Amino acid sequence: MSRARETSIKRYTKKIIYLIPGARALWSRWVVGKPGLHEFSGWGMTTNTFPPWRDPANELAKDFLKTHEAIVEAVTEGRFKLSQWDAIKDVKDKEALLRGLMWRHYIVFWSARYAQLTGGKNIVECGVCDGLTVYFAMTALKKNCRAFLYDSWEGMTGDYLLASEKSHLGDYGYLNIEDTKKNLSEFDTVFIKGFIPESFKGTENPTSIMWLHIDLNASRPTTASLNHFLDVLSAGGVILFDDYAGQGFTDTKIAVDTFFSDKKGILLHLPTGQALFFKQ
Repeated sequence: MSRARETSIKRYTKKIIYLIPGARALWSRWVVGKPGLHEFSGWGMTTNTFPPWRDPANELAKDFLKTHEAIVEAVTEGRFKLSQWDAIKDVKDKEALLRGLMWRHYIVFWSARYAQLTGGKNIVECGVCDGLTVYFAMTALKKNCRAFLYDSWEGMTGDYLLASEKSHLGDYGYLNIEDTKKNLSEFDTVFIKGFIPESFKGTENPTSIMWLHIDLNASRPTTASLNHFLDVLSAGGVILFDDYAGQGFTDTKIAVDTFFSDKKGILLHLPTGQALFFKQ
């Protein structure tokens, strides 16, 4: 039996089981402690808990799964370029890597959809890379917003790194803004190229935002981004950090904790290593 057919049969069977009254609770009790049935492994965590995208009754999660499947297809067919994976030629390896990012991407998708409750129309990402993360955010928002995207699309330089972060010198030097623009061509986007905080001196900065994603791999630009955007973040708006508890990014965590020590809101540390801040 082909892998695709086997997956399809499993998915259909689970869907039928979940429609039978009482079967859902019985199935959940049966799979507890059964490795491999509802297991996720990736992005620094492994769990046997039931992931939301396998719940046919969860509309948001169903939207997310469609987005995940669409990006897998686009990446494997070469329509969405992930320059970090240029050396990977095996399609199955790319699929596996994207599966390993599903919990991370679900948090992105969920938080963007939640931020939409503020009624805002603008989002910001600081540290864009190839645009994979903001693709999930914009799709979650059903393209009903504008994204302001800040990145140097060049290698990291020592001017913006602490001594403890110098190991990241030159990282992301392979990025090309034109590739990112092609990846995100279906969305309403504004690209601001340059190093943070200098790139904030332009005239294209939004005056109101509902969602901010920071993935800068360095503490100084992270603090600069918070200083610049917190005041224009709507009440109830969301800030999502990618590097908050990642190995090798202790200085970023310290910077974030220090920044929010006297701010109104609540910070949620996630098992993926990400963190969410909800503005009061």
